Amino acid sequence: MSTVSEIMSAREPLTIKAYSNNTAHDVATLLTKHRIGSVLVIDKDMTPIGIITERDLIKRVCLENLNASKVLVEDIMSSPLITIMAYDSVDTASRIMRSNKIKRLPVMESDNRIIGVISVTDIARNLAKILLDDYNRFRSLRNVLEMNDIAN
Repeated sequence: MSTVSEIMSAREPLTIKAYSNNTAHDVATLLTKHRIGSVLVIDKDMTPIGIITERDLIKRVCLENLNASKVLVEDIMSSPLITIMAYDSVDTASRIMRSNKIKRLPVMESDNRIIGVISVTDIARNLAKILLDDYNRFRSLRNVLEMNDIAN
């Protein structure tokens, strides 16, 4: 099975600083501008302390009918941050996502720096590729067997 680092998005994760008066509106602007689904929240030491997803904005701002320009990122971020190591298997990532009911996992390198994010979309894309590769191998094998039957 593949490792997390092999299938995660190649994009560097976007971050926003907590405790710097950044708001939900700032997050929404970043998500829209960069066409992404989440942003990592970092502290003054650049340490990731949380994540804000589109779903967080909907549940914690929109559905609460709050003014996005007045809601601070630290008030809506999901924390503590659930992460996975780059060398872990995709199966492990799937289990962590399922058990925590989340769709994205920040990916850590062995030196504790975040190198990316793996999402359920990344996993689905990988599974689709595996299925297509298997199907193509099966078709090739079937063609060989059919040619063998014709020759006999």
